[in-house]
Amino acid sequence: MTIKWLRVLAIANVLTMVLQATFAGRMLGGDDLSANLHELTAKILVLVGVAQLVLMVILRRKGGCPLSLVRASAGVLMAEILEFALGHLHHVAFHVPLGLAIFGGAVRQLLWVMSRKNAATESVAA
Repeated sequence: MTIKWLRVLAIANVLTMVLQATFAGRMLGGDDLSANLHELTAKILVLVGVAQLVLMVILRRKGGCPLSLVRASAGVLMAEILEFALGHLHHVAFHVPLGLAIFGGAVRQLLWVMSRKNAATESVAA
């Protein structure tokens, strides 16, 4: 069940990041509403990151994922918090490349989670 929730969160995380990038582009074009939506999605991404980390820890305790993935999840979450602060302080020179790195980490997590079989499927196959 944990892996199913991780899949949902990982998909939501990546899609929210794509949406946030869209808002960023519109914001640069002068759309004030997009600036507010960009900030809102940043808050949502931090909350999703917390939920993902909690589920990763639970999955790790069950022996379902490597410790390196839990560490990577914690790193992505810390990077998202830093990203939020950099955006709030308008440090775009750091904000944009960090955002791209975070997106890469989120896609990597999504690929790992999607490649995992369900626990029920694994036990039936064994």
